[in-house]
Amino acid sequence: MPEVVVGGVCIAYRRRGSGAPLVLFHGAFEDSRVWDQELERLSPHIDVIAWDAPGCGASDDVPNGWVDADWADAASGFITALGLRSPAVAGFSLGSIIALLLARDHPHSAGRLVLVGAYAGWGGSLAPDALAERIAAVRFTMEHPAEDWADGFLDSVFAPNADPERRAHTRRLLDDWRPATTAAMLPVMAQDLRPGLPAIRTPTVIVRGTDDARSPRNASLELCELLPHASLVEIAGAGHDCTGPELDAVLVAASREARAHAEPPTR
Repeated sequence: MPEVVVGGVCIAYRRRGSGAPLVLFHGAFEDSRVWDQELERLSPHIDVIAWDAPGCGASDDVPNGWVDADWADAASGFITALGLRSPAVAGFSLGSIIALLLARDHPHSAGRLVLVGAYAGWGGSLAPDALAERIAAVRFTMEHPAEDWADGFLDSVFAPNADPERRAHTRRLLDDWRPATTAAMLPVMAQDLRPGLPAIRTPTVIVRGTDDARSPRNASLELCELLPHASLVEIAGAGHDCTGPELDAVLVAASREARAHAEPPTR
C-alpha cells in the first residue's frame, strides 16, 4: 500500500481510477479494505482514495493525547500530502464525524461532503440513555474478543437483506481492529458537534438507509437543519451500511461537482 506521513504519523491508503477525486473515510472497526467493492465500481468513473485512519489497517497507531483537532489536522494533511485540491470527501459513521471535523477546522480542504450513516458526534445525535448504552457497548469491545460482540454489532450495521458477502468481509476486518484505537477514538465519537455545524459552509449530502438501526433519522434531519448547505438522501430498505448503486451515484456526483467548483491553483 502507498503511504504518506502527516505530522509524523504514517497513513496508508488505497487508490484507483482517475478523474475527479473522492476521499473515503471508513467507519469504526474497519479500515480501507471495507471499500474494496467501491474502489472497483467507482474507479472507472472517478479517482477514489480510501485511507486507513490513524490506528487502523496499515497506518501508524494513534499518538497519545490526540483530540478532535488532531484528527482534523490528520485528515487535512492527508489531502494536502496527496496534492488534492478541495476534493469530495465521504465519511461513513465514525468517518462522518472525522469529515465534519475536517470541514469545521479546515474549511477549504473539502469541496463537497457526503456523510453516510452520519452523526453530529454521538453526543449530538443520540439521546442520553442511548449515548450511555453506545459508550458501554464500545467499551465492552475493548475488553472482549470479537467473537463476543461481532454478531450483535453487525446486526446493527446491516439490514437483514444486505449482501452476505459484504457482511462477511466486514466481519473479517473486526479481527484486525486494535482496542487501543477504540480508546483513542471514543472521546471524539462521543462529543456533541452541533454548536460548530452552522459555520460549515461546505455543500453536504446526508445519506442514510431507511432501516438504519444505529444512527436515528432525527439525527440526519437535524444535521440538515444545522448545516447551511445540506440535503438528505434516503435509501429504501438499507441499513447503517447503505452501500450500492444509489450511494455510488451520490459519490460520483459529489466528486464531479467538487472538481467543477475547485478554485484554480494560484500562480
